[in-house]
Amino acid sequence: MELILEQSKSKTGKHAIRSLLFKWDNEIKQLNPKGSKVLPIYREGEASAVNLREKGIFVYARFVRNLKGKVRGRVMVIKDGVVSLEMNYRKLKLKRISGDPALYSYVKAVMDYLKIPVKRTNLK
Repeated sequence: MELILEQSKSKTGKHAIRSLLFKWDNEIKQLNPKGSKVLPIYREGEASAVNLREKGIFVYARFVRNLKGKVRGRVMVIKDGVVSLEMNYRKLKLKRISGDPALYSYVKAVMDYLKIPVKRTNLK
């Protein structure tokens, strides 16, 4: 599975994108694997394409900040190379798109680690 790890912002600094990869080993640990360089979405910053071949539980989070300062994001739990849970983050709420809601504890651990506020979750 190929993932894009990116940290870039626009020239003016009004738009920004950040994507992170975490691994679960009895606790959340952030990974910074080396990958091939790719062109970032915004002008300033860097991006790399990473091939995920390891077994285990990974959490991939991608957040975008827009002109008004609002943050939207997507969080995926990857279990042994397959996306097992996919959630959207918007207006301080997490909403399940697809997958097993029992894996929500990994998403919660990442949100707590990053100190991102979550008012409500929808696991239906």
